[in-house]
Amino acid sequence: MVGKFADAAARAVKAGFDTIQLHGAHGYLIHQFHSPGINKRDDEFGRDKAKFGVEVIKAVKAVLPPDMPLLMRVSAIEYAEYAYGLDHMLEVARAYRDAGVDMFDVSTGGEGGPAVKGKPGNYPGYQVPFARALKDALGVPVSAVGMLDDPELAEHVVASGDADLAVIGRAMLRNPYWAIDALRRLDGTTDLVATAYERGYHGHR
Repeated sequence: MVGKFADAAARAVKAGFDTIQLHGAHGYLIHQFHSPGINKRDDEFGRDKAKFGVEVIKAVKAVLPPDMPLLMRVSAIEYAEYAYGLDHMLEVARAYRDAGVDMFDVSTGGEGGPAVKGKPGNYPGYQVPFARALKDALGVPVSAVGMLDDPELAEHVVASGDADLAVIGRAMLRNPYWAIDALRRLDGTTDLVATAYERGYHGHR
């Protein structure tokens, strides 16, 4: 499986991608290994919950160009009955950082099953404190998620130093021109508008 991750990364590089992100959150395979509540193995991959993720990171990093960043998405905490807390994720993420992760994309939960332990309400910015916690503890760039649909909120998350990037998901599914609209709303910039759409941004009818 470690080799398959490396093979996939090599294909992405060949295809022309300029960044790789590993999904280590929301119940995906890497998350399953570093979650004590899911990983019940009694071998070396069970005794060291970060081992599988570390091996994947090292294998992927080996096939990337030296200047290509490796990102990793993690769930800072879980919400299941067996949930791990932030201290566990910081320990695991530290091992991932040392193995070669350049930036963490910080989410929470999603491990599967009903969320029964400490799940917060879904409100704009509710995930941001977890991104800040990883940034402060690990000294690496982080991206924040969590209903950052409002451009002013997304701008504040970055300007305040809580995160280095604000990741917009569902809002861009609803509006693929979210980034252009945000630039116009924040500073009036329209330079990134594709030529075919300029008429829609300059008062033409």
